[in-house]
Amino acid sequence: MPRCDRHLQHLFRLQAARVPACALMIAAGFLATTSAAAAQASTPVPAASHAPAPSGAQSKSPPADADFYARAGREQRSKHYRILSDLSAEETKTYATHLDLFYEEYARRFAHLPQQAPEVPFVLMFSRERDYLDVLRNTYAINATGSGGMFFMSPRGAALAFFVESLPRTRVFHVIQHEGFHQYAFSRFTNTLPMWVNEGLAEFFGEAVVVDGRVILGQASPGPVESIKRAIERDATLDFLRLLRMTPDEWNANVASGNASIQYMQSWSMIQFLGTAEGGRYQPRFEGYLKLLHAGMPSERAFVQAFGTDDIASFEKAWKEWAKAMRPTAFGTAAMRLTFLAEGLRALSRDGISTDGIDDLLAKLRQRDFSIEVSVHGRTQVLRADDTILDIPQDPLAKTKPVFEFIPAKPARQTKKEQRLEEQHPTPAVIHTRGLAPRELVLRWTRNKAGDDFDYDLLSPKEAPAPPKQPKAPKPPAK
Repeated sequence: MPRCDRHLQHLFRLQAARVPACALMIAAGFLATTSAAAAQASTPVPAASHAPAPSGAQSKSPPADADFYARAGREQRSKHYRILSDLSAEETKTYATHLDLFYEEYARRFAHLPQQAPEVPFVLMFSRERDYLDVLRNTYAINATGSGGMFFMSPRGAALAFFVESLPRTRVFHVIQHEGFHQYAFSRFTNTLPMWVNEGLAEFFGEAVVVDGRVILGQASPGPVESIKRAIERDATLDFLRLLRMTPDEWNANVASGNASIQYMQSWSMIQFLGTAEGGRYQPRFEGYLKLLHAGMPSERAFVQAFGTDDIASFEKAWKEWAKAMRPTAFGTAAMRLTFLAEGLRALSRDGISTDGIDDLLAKLRQRDFSIEVSVHGRTQVLRADDTILDIPQDPLAKTKPVFEFIPAKPARQTKKEQRLEEQHPTPAVIHTRGLAPRELVLRWTRNKAGDDFDYDLLSPKEAPAPPKQPKAPKPPAK
């Protein structure tokens, strides 16, 4: 097999790479020509499971499924998907818009690769977990126990399916981004991608955040970054050669035994490394590796040919040095933690509880032991109301350490009806960042049609909102 040339020998001896120079521009080159992850039949992974795909035809549903099909009614259409949903019209539109946004992101980066199978643009949206499990079992013969969603393929049909009951929207979005990637990628790779590439790329998209309708890739939250560092220190990572050769059966056996977390985190980290290390020096070779996989070459042989070396150990060492020096991205971490604070504000608002500052908000969330779950790299991570939730790491983009700021809501001019609604259900406070680069983040609240609840978006203005004007101190009485 070919040996490493002098240039690549030099590359493999290089020490830790820097984190991406800009969270908004990460991996544009590497994902512009990367292939997607094929959806392969597997044991469901918590909140981000997978399995393969095509077709959306439904067989005659048993009585246990009839309630869902009756509520869902006729099939709906989004820009790119056929949808069967028993969610409210507002919720269905929200998730359909998110699906379409990511479909266009996948297509923008991968559509130049020749299709190897028809696309499967069918989605099942469930309001209740019980219906999700029943329909997948009875209609498609799929065991979805323990999952929050999956892209599946069976002889009876195929679809991306997920439920929303008791799950924060952030976790549902992660399922859509991860599984939607598998769903789109099936048309490009069928089932030929190695599992580490399959899941590493899917998690690369799963970690993305959406701000102002834009997909921001390349995010790295503190939990996975620190977990990878600890795994390297304990020598608990998987040999890269083992990852290269790992079959779906071996991967899924680890999932079934509860030992899959390191597989997901390490695969994601290695994708980040190949896309960003040394200013993207590995990108062209990684793209070549994926092209060879697309052509049907076995994983290990394709890697050796694309990278011009069979010195896998040196490559693995270079990744470990990079991973040990990696730092969390401030933008993605701030978005995740701002989402937690938004969910907390909304929960308090529903109970008629107001807050008068960020510390007061945190104290009230602590009193009720408020938490939300997010899915990160094959495991469920619980965010809680502790001091870390207010911390934003300072990455190379920020001149100073970013912070969260709290601004009491001040609704604009309102009609009498809007004034009554505001008195009965006050708009929650606004929280925004200050000092975050390359742009700030700010919450935007939207009152629902009934007027008794709120939804929120994350916006990204160039500058943080101006602090509220402080009332002038009263003049001392004249002597």
